[in-house]
Amino acid sequence: MKNSIKSTSIKGVCSWQQLNSFYEKEQVNQMNAALYQEIQKYMQMKNWNKTELSKESGIHISEISRLFNHRQPLSLQNLDAITNAFGLSEGTLYQYYVEECFNKGKHADKRRSIQFLYKCAAEGYVNLYSDLINLMLEEQSKTIRKKNLLYIFTVAEELFQGGIDEQALPLYEVIIENESDRFSEKVAVSYFRRFYIVRGTEKGQHALSFVLDQLAYMPNEIMLEAYMWIMADYYRREEWWQVLNYAERLKKLAPEGDYYGRALMYKGLALSRVGDSLEEVLNIIDEYSIISEYYAGIAAGNRFAALLDFGKLEYVDEYLSWLENREDLYVGLPRIFETYVRLDRLNDANSLIERFQHVIDDMAESKEPWLKEKMNLDFRYAYALFLCKSSQFEKGLDELVEVADLSNRIGNLERFKRCLLAFWKYRVYATSQHDKKYTNLLQTGKME
Repeated sequence: MKNSIKSTSIKGVCSWQQLNSFYEKEQVNQMNAALYQEIQKYMQMKNWNKTELSKESGIHISEISRLFNHRQPLSLQNLDAITNAFGLSEGTLYQYYVEECFNKGKHADKRRSIQFLYKCAAEGYVNLYSDLINLMLEEQSKTIRKKNLLYIFTVAEELFQGGIDEQALPLYEVIIENESDRFSEKVAVSYFRRFYIVRGTEKGQHALSFVLDQLAYMPNEIMLEAYMWIMADYYRREEWWQVLNYAERLKKLAPEGDYYGRALMYKGLALSRVGDSLEEVLNIIDEYSIISEYYAGIAAGNRFAALLDFGKLEYVDEYLSWLENREDLYVGLPRIFETYVRLDRLNDANSLIERFQHVIDDMAESKEPWLKEKMNLDFRYAYALFLCKSSQFEKGLDELVEVADLSNRIGNLERFKRCLLAFWKYRVYATSQHDKKYTNLLQTGKME
């Protein structure tokens, strides 16, 4: 899901490669003294002249001359080439390059500052990009400061689109904290990106609350993406009425295509949990089954899931037969396993574990796609019930309190309550340690 949606970028904001082509020539900076001295020092250590530096670095001698005669600014690419020629690790001279990111007027040069900020953020040179950002934020001119924030936002978007989410997060935080226009597109998008990045953590709920206030200020394509992930997050936390709410909103915003299909899919999943008729749910499934071949496959599985949700447990074996050779087996495996437990078919449940242990392990270890985390939580809850029904009470109660704790931390109130109710059912087998953990959960839990 992530890969199919995440390519969206804010309209009107250039990548740093595009900004490079718009670069307007200014009066050339003199290379700062500290960087110049460091390069000269290593040349002396190597006993090199300009010609030898040109040969070893691959930079044309005429360009080397312009650099040393202060007729051309030193690009990051050339600095890396010189550093490599000296046999130094990349980044050795970066501490001296921060000053090169500013022109003679002490304003951030958009090409050099963007390239350097991107490289430092991507490679984890936190102190260096922090120094650069701090200098950019010290700008007194509101107009130039606004440009500097645009440069920082551009780098954050490039990192995000390149899948380097965690490194982009601090840059989005800079935009959120420093942009004077609280209702600008940059701020709205930054709030959404922050939520997207932290949504699977304990910070997700807090980040979501800000996104909800910013939806109206997002570009249309980003807004659709935001609605989709808000809906998905409520699904992960099993807040079914909110899933329905945002599914309906997304359906109105996107009356066709992939977002429309996802809105219908989540609507059907939510209606299966809040007591509507099986017929209505199956009608919704039929509606998105004709969107594409991809949705036809999802619809076939969700029909079986809906039948189980509405108590028609006799379909469990047919569901497994349909699902077992699919790549997305992990999506239905927890529901099938829990159905076997509910039917007291414990031998079948145990066989399921033995057959698909590799799938279960992958759910536990994988962080992508995000859906595997949700399915892992579902499976662990069902496994705890299986252990208790198999008279393995100590392990079962341990698992119940762990799943309850995790559910509480990510804001899944429904799962949290179910774990506590299941614990209460088997409380006669609880140890003093179990009781202590249970009491702590009651005291710290978010249950109303």
